[in-house]
Amino acid sequence: MFILELHASDVHAALGRLLDQTRVAGLRLAEVSAQAEADKYRIQASIDVGDREIIDRLARRVGAIVGVGAIEVRGKHQRAIPASCACAP
Repeated sequence: MFILELHASDVHAALGRLLDQTRVAGLRLAEVSAQAEADKYRIQASIDVGDREIIDRLARRVGAIVGVGAIEVRGKHQRAIPASCACAP
């Protein structure tokens, strides 16, 4: 189980892209939440998958949209790591 957290200025675009890319990847969402914080939004998705590389690919695809300022991926036994640092080629 991994948690993907997005910080975005456009909740509709970010959430829509997240849901679409998760469906296309064939992943199962366990929980999704969105919260407003001043003029930004925080979206958290719990995704039931055991492979970190799959989540990193999803994070890169979702992070490519305009308005997403930061993405973090957390696993059950891992500290928060920015997706851009965790996705070494």
